[in-house]
Amino acid sequence: MSETLAELARTRRVVTCVGAGGVGKTTVAAAVALEAARRGRRAVVITIDPARRLADALGVAELDNEPRALPAERLAALGVDGGGSLSAMMLDMKRTLDDLVHRFAPDAESRERILANSIYQHVSDTLAGTAEYSAMEKVYELAERADFDLIVVDTPPSQHAIDFLDAPQRLIEFLDSRIVQLLVHPAFAAGRFGFRIFQRGAHRMLQLIERVSGVGFLEDLSDFLLAFEGMSEGFRDRARRVRALLLGSDCAFLLVSGPGHRSVEDAIRFLERLQEGGVPVEGVVMNRMRAWPGGGEPPERIPADGDRDAAVRILAGALAAADGEGFPAEHAARAALDAVDRYASSVRRDLEVTKPLVEQALAADFIAQRVPELPGDVHDLEGLSLVAAALFPEDERA
Repeated sequence: MSETLAELARTRRVVTCVGAGGVGKTTVAAAVALEAARRGRRAVVITIDPARRLADALGVAELDNEPRALPAERLAALGVDGGGSLSAMMLDMKRTLDDLVHRFAPDAESRERILANSIYQHVSDTLAGTAEYSAMEKVYELAERADFDLIVVDTPPSQHAIDFLDAPQRLIEFLDSRIVQLLVHPAFAAGRFGFRIFQRGAHRMLQLIERVSGVGFLEDLSDFLLAFEGMSEGFRDRARRVRALLLGSDCAFLLVSGPGHRSVEDAIRFLERLQEGGVPVEGVVMNRMRAWPGGGEPPERIPADGDRDAAVRILAGALAAADGEGFPAEHAARAALDAVDRYASSVRRDLEVTKPLVEQALAADFIAQRVPELPGDVHDLEGLSLVAAALFPEDERA
């Protein structure tokens, strides 16, 4: 194993957490950022998941499109000192795209035409892949600034994570696509009147869209494409830079999985896709694992050796002494031992189910880290600190 999670938190510029929904990926991302802050780095964690889980885990009321610093006194109580800091933000897709328009529009008139255009307003809110592209743009924007040493990204569930990486290329392909060229060239040739020279079939199709949509589709589309033309090369160049950043040596991807059969199967398939795509995966985190107290493998049966009935009598005697003769001590003792047996079985099951994923990670020389299940949900910095302690054992800390 070339690096540990501690080294990633201490040295990398961007760490991106990917995985299926419901496995605690958001919490893992926030814990990585917290640990980096403990090591003296200025860390920021970004979520592009619209749920409030990150804000809840950090114990803040709300997050928005700009990084929000957590109070230094709260962080100091968790061991953050020596110049370390932790900020968080939740992506506002439309605001990020609006910022790009402001950056790449050739002049104020073009900028205002695009921002006010109904086609742009629809695209910026609903077009597939727009959220992923916006997220990558925000990561690039923060990486270009000197405000943060580490950027930790919490992505949507795994079916969208490849989209997250491919979004810049898809944007370039869209700009170069035949349908865009079909619409753009006549518009460039004749402005608003360019659509009059469309082929009869294309013109009828657009007229039908206009009637169904209830908006002046042809005029708005012409305006949008004409205004966007001066920005397209800027978007292309930005898309190439963003992809190069996330696939570069200064970035790392962590795949997060839960201990369920479906979660592990999804994670194995996803890991294979990431490897095939040349994504710099550095580690796999098995989150919410049921763990045996004190560590190690649980026994097959409690007690592991000796007479079960004798163990019941000993425990029942202790319970009766504590609660009096009227207490159903023997029944309670058997129920307690049965519950321990069931928990031991669950621990063994989690180890067995996640074994193929761990083996695949280790075979590729990746980090493989288990995080035990906590008694309750993580909804504040103290709970987040417990997750960080499991991700980064004390003997790794420097």
